[in-house]
Amino acid sequence: MDEIVEILTEDGKKIGKRIDKSIAHKESLCHGISVIALINKDGKLLIQKRSLNKKTEPNKWDLSGAGHINIDETPEQAGVRELFEETGIKVKTEELKLIDTYLNKVKLDNNTFINHFTYLFLVQKDININNIKMKESEVSGAIFIDKKKYIELFNNKEMVEAIKYCNKVLDYMN
Repeated sequence: MDEIVEILTEDGKKIGKRIDKSIAHKESLCHGISVIALINKDGKLLIQKRSLNKKTEPNKWDLSGAGHINIDETPEQAGVRELFEETGIKVKTEELKLIDTYLNKVKLDNNTFINHFTYLFLVQKDININNIKMKESEVSGAIFIDKKKYIELFNNKEMVEAIKYCNKVLDYMN
């Protein structure tokens, strides 16, 4: 059995239906994800490289942490959980600042549909990159980047497709 997700309207409202995530993707049913942008005191953003094992967009750069919202979680709790699972970085829900919500809807090459109502959170925290504990099945690398490098990676299509919705992160970067 896959993860169970809550089905949402495309403006983020619950409709009272829960379903396996794989079915939601197959049938293009909207469900929630949380994305964390961790920025240090120097205004640099932590990005992670998706593992080659990922089903979607392997080996592309993504924000600091991201993942599906489980049925009994708030978007904040999901963001905290995903950041820790993928990188070993601990933050508290109180440290998160919601900076945007958006709908990411796209059909992928493998007949999978992404229909995510996304909560984009900012957390400002200094961490030692050498202390990151990457979950190898999810993440193959992590670096801090400045705004110039972010734009370069974006323009070279080295970042995940959904990054096009994350421009508000640039407002917090140097």
